[in-house]
Formats: sequence, structure tokens, C-alpha cells
Amino acid sequence: MNVAAKEPVYIIIPVHNRRQITLKCLDNLSKCGDLQRYYVVVVDDGSTDGTTEAINSSYPDVTVLPGDGNLWWTGAIKKGMQYAYEQGAEYFIWLNDDCYPLENAIVKLIEISKSGHNLIVGGQSLDPDTKEPSYGGIVAKGTKIQHINAHDKLTQECDGLAGNFVCISSKIINSIGYPKNKIFPQYYGDVTYTNTAKKKGYKLLISKEAIAYCKNQHSVVSWLNPDKPLIDYWLDYFKIKSTFYWKAELLYYKQFLGFMGLVMYFINRILKFWVIFLLINPLPLNLKLKIKHIF
Repeated sequence: MNVAAKEPVYIIIPVHNRRQITLKCLDNLSKCGDLQRYYVVVVDDGSTDGTTEAINSSYPDVTVLPGDGNLWWTGAIKKGMQYAYEQGAEYFIWLNDDCYPLENAIVKLIEISKSGHNLIVGGQSLDPDTKEPSYGGIVAKGTKIQHINAHDKLTQECDGLAGNFVCISSKIINSIGYPKNKIFPQYYGDVTYTNTAKKKGYKLLISKEAIAYCKNQHSVVSWLNPDKPLIDYWLDYFKIKSTFYWKAELLYYKQFLGFMGLVMYFINRILKFWVIFLLINPLPLNLKLKIKHIF
């Protein structure tokens, strides 16, 4: 299939120093026919492991946009969207390089997106080892933000979509602009952006018909039995690359839960940490494990 015959759909893949994973992702797209059917844009944010060179050599039809290492996930997605929009894209596909859509999954994702007005559709990601749901979306209920997946239903509505595998109409740019990479540089840029779209009238769906394999990487904080010094968890709050980067997480809580989000952030991330650090952490491990369920 020649370039002129491609559909106006741009698959945007942010990458950094994961050459083999990135090449596996492109190989999967090629085997599924998506590389030939759609435009593929890899945003290489300052890789030093030869990622760009390997892509140019093996997949010359793929567009590689360079970054300086400071784009992070959200900035890379934004740069890819800007490029695709300028090229006349009608749909964007967000795809992480460790996420592998099954054959026709992207086709199905686009079909569902076109089936209704103002739809944003995320594919259901499954852990390749367990085949259990890994990534889908989130819902805000009361004072909690919970992960949600499409189980028994073909589609599941949600309040925010994980950015591993998502289809978005380019019309969204006229409604809400681009993802806020300055506020959410690495994490939460996906769920907050799609949630902003929902507040503007878009409907967010997880599709069980569009499956991708993606290893479950949800971070679980085990402060009472940590795999690193407890103080390191505190230091993570000040690192952009951490899922607990305090500026992004605080604004994430606020967006989904309002004022109560600020309260819950303080309780869940600040108060609990220091209670454990000052009062519980000095206790013997067997005692800590007995009270682990409280936290």
C-alpha cells in the first residue's frame, strides 16, 4: 500500500531509550497491517541508545520527531498531535511502545469512534501473561478515584482514559487544545486531558472489542514492607518521572474530586506517610504486617 492510499489517521508513539521495545511495537503494527494502513509518528525524546537510527533503517516510512529529553510522555504526545494536526489528521491514536494492539484492534477503535458524536475511545489493555485487564480508564466516586475496565460489556463509560491505547478525533483541538505538558509532564496527562474533554461534552468509552496486550505497571506503594528505604518514597514526590510527582498528583486529585481531592491527597500522600514514617516504621516487621490492612 503506498503512502497516498493511507487513511488520515496518525498513530503517535512517545519513546525514550527503549529501542528493542519500540522496534517490537513497530513490528507488531507491521504484522497487523496498521503500519501500511495508517501514518505512524514516533516522538523520540532524546534517546541515546540508537532508537531513531534503528527506526530509520528498519521502518523508513515511519516519521520520527526528535525531542531533547525534556518532553516526557505528555510533551511527546503533544508534539506528535501538533505534527499530525498540521498534516491533516482526522484521528489520533495514542499508543505506548509497550502496548501491542491485536489484529484489527485499531480498525475497531476507529470504527467505534466514528459511530457516534464526540466519542473518545480507549482500547482494553490486557496483561500478556495473565490475560487480566491492565489498563482501561478511571472513574471518580465520592472521595475515591478507581481504575475501571470493560468486563462484561462491549463498552464501558468512564471519567478518564489511560493513554496506552486511545483514539481521539482531531476535532478535539478546537475544543480543548493540546494536553497540558507543563502541568502534567509525565503522568496523569492522559486521564486529565480526556476528562477535560468529557467536561466539554465528549463521551469516554473503553472498548472490549479493541484489545491490546500491555504489561500491568500500576504502581503499588507498600510503605509497610517496602522494597526500598521509606524515605525514597518521599523523595519520589519531587521527581517528574515518578508516578507520585506531587504537583501533577495534587492537580489530578483536584480535577477529579474538587476540593475534597485536595483533602484526600493530603490524607493519602502526606498524613499517612508521616504517620507510618514516625510511628510505625520503627516497629518490627511482623507488627507492621499485622496493621498493614489499615493503610
